[in-house]
Amino acid sequence: MERNESSRYTKAMNTPSRPDSPIPTLPLDQEATLLEVVMADYVEKRERGLDPDANRYLQAYPQFADELKSFFRNHHFFAGEPSQTSSLPSLAGTRVGEYEIECEIARGGMGVVYRAKQAKLGRPVALKLISSGVLASEEERKRFRTEAEAAARLHHPGIIAIHDIGSWGGYEYFTMTLVNGTTLQEVVNSRSLDDRGSAKLVSEVSRAVAYAHRASIVHRDLKPENILLDENGRPLVADFGLAKWHRDGAMITRTGAILGTPHYMSPEQASGRTDVGFPADIYSLGSILYALLTGCPPHQGDSAAEILRSVLHDEPISPRTFRRDISADLETICMTAMAYEPIARYGSADLLADDLDRYLAGEEIAASTSGILDRMAREIRRDQHLDYFQSWGNTLIRIGVIIFVTHCLIHVLLQQDFPPLTSYWLPRIAMLGLIFAEFYRSRRGQIMPRTTAERPVWSIWIGYIASLATMNAVLPMVASEERLLFPVASILSGFGFIAMSGHVWGGSAILGGCFLAAAMIAVIWLPYAALIFGSVWLVSLLVLGHHYRARRPS
Repeated sequence: MERNESSRYTKAMNTPSRPDSPIPTLPLDQEATLLEVVMADYVEKRERGLDPDANRYLQAYPQFADELKSFFRNHHFFAGEPSQTSSLPSLAGTRVGEYEIECEIARGGMGVVYRAKQAKLGRPVALKLISSGVLASEEERKRFRTEAEAAARLHHPGIIAIHDIGSWGGYEYFTMTLVNGTTLQEVVNSRSLDDRGSAKLVSEVSRAVAYAHRASIVHRDLKPENILLDENGRPLVADFGLAKWHRDGAMITRTGAILGTPHYMSPEQASGRTDVGFPADIYSLGSILYALLTGCPPHQGDSAAEILRSVLHDEPISPRTFRRDISADLETICMTAMAYEPIARYGSADLLADDLDRYLAGEEIAASTSGILDRMAREIRRDQHLDYFQSWGNTLIRIGVIIFVTHCLIHVLLQQDFPPLTSYWLPRIAMLGLIFAEFYRSRRGQIMPRTTAERPVWSIWIGYIASLATMNAVLPMVASEERLLFPVASILSGFGFIAMSGHVWGGSAILGGCFLAAAMIAVIWLPYAALIFGSVWLVSLLVLGHHYRARRPS
């Protein structure tokens, strides 16, 4: 840089400035240096305790808009400053378009809601302004527009009506019907509704949600805070910021940094699946009813991660555990709506509302009480670590074939009266080598467990191999018949599969039972013990492999 040009930059940097003072102007052929000077000017003002307007910089240097937006957001983040929502100054008394802002009503993760007056019509409205304003990322703007666009398509007395969508000073905003009431969360906190009142309210919310579903809109963030109550106590569904809908035949999904509220989120949404549909809203409706009945959400924890873990792995505590006077029918409705598997919930929000109406009318409800057999069936179907093992299908099938062929060979050699070293030990050693090679290949050289889901499975089967090796050493000392090892190995295998069922797929318990039954059969037909043992292993790994192959993404 030439000396006279350098002095001009130094002078610009050292010139005292105010938040509204002119931004240094420099030759545009030095854009990289100009961008650095603009950033430095902003930082210098912040360090002096001033509050420079980021929008002013963006307007003065539109060619640097993307770089400056990223810089401003990162500067606030690394400085450890409050979130943009909490730090946004109140705009009470400001005119936004044709709206005169009167006072602030509430602040949320995406925006600030104000009470405003529409000048043309003289009516009060609620005006929601995106909190991050000109610094909002494209994803934030999409989510904010999604909320307005989704709600604007719906015309139902149970859904907040959207009046207008616009932009002001770099801020996205929209206006909606002003509700002079409270939120359902305050009702949950105060426990001011009895059970019948709770059922009636959730029935009304379900009808509104059913209307949105018929318009192909999934809310995906239903919770008490997003249900407003007007002066007459009528519920109104709000905040469609995470809505998902079909537009022109294509599924449009808008997501922000937060994909829902963990306390009221469905398991499929908590797992991060992209095919979250109407059943997720039904689960949330059941969770809202649960909170009204018990005073707390169905899943709790000290952190969002802990709550998500509970949603994915824990059954909600029965509402009647909190209060024995809750109707058994109402509890059944609540727990059916919150069934872990989407297919086990109500088929629609209307069906949930219908059952609540039956309860209120004293009629027999459609949902059936979950008995011990139903609970057992759910546990068998559950696979809480499916995502970790769904790539194992083909590997398990190949291992099953290796085990089966090995035991067929052992059976033939034993029938031919070959010595134990040839008929038993050599095939087993070769089998273990082939299994290890297949395992090593399928995991690309990674032998040790890498995740918390894998570690218990490793422990179970390392314990199995160690126990089986010990039996191989002990049994020859107390019995002369080598075939007795197969019933013992079958019992150990059954234990391994049953232990694994509590951690991964519940159906493994059935496979474990098959091994225990096979142990009894092998004792009776001892000459065929090797064939029986190898066949059960083949069938078990074929079933397990098919279970994971069928659920692997195509």
